[in-house]
This record gives sequence, C-alpha cells and structure tokens, in this order.
Amino acid sequence: MFGFHFCKITGVGMTPYIPENSFVFLVPWLRLRPLKEGNILKVFHPRYGVIVRTLAKVDHNGLLWLKAWQENNLPIEKLGPVSKEHVLGKVLMVISPRR
Repeated sequence: MFGFHFCKITGVGMTPYIPENSFVFLVPWLRLRPLKEGNILKVFHPRYGVIVRTLAKVDHNGLLWLKAWQENNLPIEKLGPVSKEHVLGKVLMVISPRR
C-alpha cells in the first residue's frame, strides 16, 4: 500500500526514543535516497536479523555503522557495519503505546 508499512518494536534497544511495543511507520523506498547520521533505520543484519537502529556514521567504504540508544545494548563495534543493501526502510514516525 503506497510503499509504506508499520512494524512493531519488541526490544528495548531504542528506548526511550522508541519504547518497547511501539509501532514505527516505515518507508522502504527512502533507503534509496542518501542516508544521514541520526536516521532511524530498519535493517537486516547478517548476524542479528532484522533490527531497528540509529545510523551513527557512514565510513569511507560506504558501510553503515548503527547504534542503539541503550548503553547496555550491543556496542557499535561489536555490531559491526552493514551495507546499504541491508536497509529495509527508514523510520518516519513512532507510535508509542499509552501508559
């Protein structure tokens, strides 16, 4: 439907920006546009599967380095880089559950 979709967040790695059990509104085709530091992306990580993380940097080889918001989550160095082809979409909106 119009190239948009929703995804439920099940982990706490992006809390408080994206609380657990929130939904994110994703646009898959925006991954074709230039990505900037701070973009929130849904990616398929070859080792960890589908994750939602913040783009920390794009290195000189064009690889994407991603980070979580929680310090106790997997560090950026251990997560390692992913290629742009692994990006499944860019998060445009977060819909948090009511408390």
